Amino acid sequence: MELKNYFGALRSLEPKGSLPQPAWKLDNSMELKADEVLVDVKIVCINRFSFNEILDEAGEDDKAFAKYVLRIIKERGKLHNPVTGTGGMLYGKVKQIGKKYPNINNIKVGDEIISLASLTITPITIERIHYIDYENAQIYVEGQCVLFANTPLILRPSNILLQLAITAMDEAGAPMRTNKIVSRGQSVLILGAYGKMGILCAHAAREKLGATGKLVGLIKCNHNLDKLEQMGIFDEIITMDITKCYQKGFDINNITADYDIVINCINSINTEAICLLFVKDGGVVYFSTLNCDSKMASLTAESIGKEVTLIPYTGFMKGHAEFTLLLLQKYETLRNFFSVKTPKQVQKKDYDINKTYESNSNDMDIHYNYHAMGYIFESQQSKEVLNKAIKVAKYDSPVIIFGESGVGKEIIAQIIHQNSDRKIFPLIKINCAAIPEHLFESELFGYEKGAFTGANDKGKIGFWEAAQNGTLFLDEIGELTLHFQSKILRAIQEKEIIRIGGVTPIKVNTRIVAATNKDLLKMVEENKFREDLYYRLTVVPITVPPLRKRKKDIIALINYFTEKYNKEFNVKKQFSEEALKYMEKQPFYGNVRELQNIVQRLIVLSNNQIINIKDVLHNINIETSLNMNSQDRFMIQDESDFEYEQTLQEIIDETEKTVIMKYKEKYGSTRKVAEALAVSQPTIVRKCHKHRIDT
Repeated sequence: MELKNYFGALRSLEPKGSLPQPAWKLDNSMELKADEVLVDVKIVCINRFSFNEILDEAGEDDKAFAKYVLRIIKERGKLHNPVTGTGGMLYGKVKQIGKKYPNINNIKVGDEIISLASLTITPITIERIHYIDYENAQIYVEGQCVLFANTPLILRPSNILLQLAITAMDEAGAPMRTNKIVSRGQSVLILGAYGKMGILCAHAAREKLGATGKLVGLIKCNHNLDKLEQMGIFDEIITMDITKCYQKGFDINNITADYDIVINCINSINTEAICLLFVKDGGVVYFSTLNCDSKMASLTAESIGKEVTLIPYTGFMKGHAEFTLLLLQKYETLRNFFSVKTPKQVQKKDYDINKTYESNSNDMDIHYNYHAMGYIFESQQSKEVLNKAIKVAKYDSPVIIFGESGVGKEIIAQIIHQNSDRKIFPLIKINCAAIPEHLFESELFGYEKGAFTGANDKGKIGFWEAAQNGTLFLDEIGELTLHFQSKILRAIQEKEIIRIGGVTPIKVNTRIVAATNKDLLKMVEENKFREDLYYRLTVVPITVPPLRKRKKDIIALINYFTEKYNKEFNVKKQFSEEALKYMEKQPFYGNVRELQNIVQRLIVLSNNQIINIKDVLHNINIETSLNMNSQDRFMIQDESDFEYEQTLQEIIDETEKTVIMKYKEKYGSTRKVAEALAVSQPTIVRKCHKHRIDT
């Protein structure tokens, strides 16, 4: 068992036995196993991509920031940001060494060490956060962590300021990789030249080039141009905002393929393709950050017919820490650039894990922007869902939307897509429950010509391929069979699909957003849903509450649908205050979809301009009759307000007949009537026969 834990597999809880990095949750109890090391953690350096995401959530509000960090650790047992998928690194003192720990670094209790392993694989607890250093993405803490037998680490360097060493170590893999790929006499372009990684890579390249070749830095704007020129490390500096390369007005004709090597140090997505325009045919592109997609770049290189060697992110190389420390010792310009706070400057503020911290930052006023997309809300619950969707949209992690039927999961998927950098590419929606099982694979993955009898003689691309560079929305994913779940999992993991009848994998760069009204975790326990697919999809879960739990949205939705159908039917009707109050009290088990149908029905059937409470009572029960699984949904709140001349069943039958006749007159066919009323066509046909309505 000790051998199995060499990589920390015994610490993985969800799913059990996996490697720690892909695991959703780790065992962060500090009871040491024989081949582990216990460390008192003093400083945590959070990956800048993750740090910036937390800033988006909390702003520079220390309490909210602390709360976010502590929540991640509580949920996952590690500081593994579920939105960005990244972690960071840490510094601390060795507290205890397991009896079977191999100790290849000859550490002893009391030694100060910097762990070079990502926080995404490190079980950690934090009892208290003392201080947050926004400049260097570091937090000063009281905590503990466990390091494994294979965890790379170094002793605290004695001749370099600790905070400087920690900051540099977080980027240490990139400069050594840069130094290895650069040769004397070459032309080298550093994208993101004023960032910490860009400066480190530039010095590593200069170390190899010496006085030969050409080293060029590219920065976003002129703001830091003077500082960069004073460093004297670059032969030339270019100003260009390549993060806007997909926006209207960006002129790619200003880019020439002049460089043997292009090193992308920009922590923004959609910069991969630009690298291919800068590099010479036969050159090298190195993506030094986690945020770059080398698979997308390979597809782009193929499309423009350019042979390029692509090198993806490098997190670890043997000796990379020592190499970077030598760069810091050699170059004063590098040491001066890394401005850090010394421990004497740190003012303790103490954020305790046992306390609850709330952000003081104001919520975004986003009503008007999203009403246009059909996301209508007044409740705090809906605002929180919207804020989370907007925030997660900026990151490429998978999202799954939970919620009952009719709550608006598809609208949330649209909001995620429209607020992402993929918005200029397609959003393809698939209802997994609506496609017959025998057609599902061909619809999703496509097929080659002649793949089966009746196949298009030219073949056909599937939905997944059609969503290239965009977003694929898999609705009702809980309805998939285990067979197709495995195919979906493979496509997500490998980022490639194979058409039916084909043998060549097709690379796909597609973001996955899924939705379900099922309890997937329960389905996992019942062996009805794959555990590995569950954890792959639930990186960022968003739960949309049912309408009955966000009552403040009901009147806003009624007003929205009233305006919509007044325009559609060319009428000017409105609800009385009493009618609105009555409807606000209803449970609406069919959620927003049911409410929308009822408003439409009342607009169509009411004889007066003002829809009163009697109209509502007379018509609202039609939902019960049209949906036989929804009996006794609506409860009358105060029967003394009404006088009845008919039985409830007579009201239902009369209303049902009137609704179907008016909808039949408007829409014509029973199929269109069924679609408008959100029921099946056989249901409408059966009701027509019951009420003797001509079909």
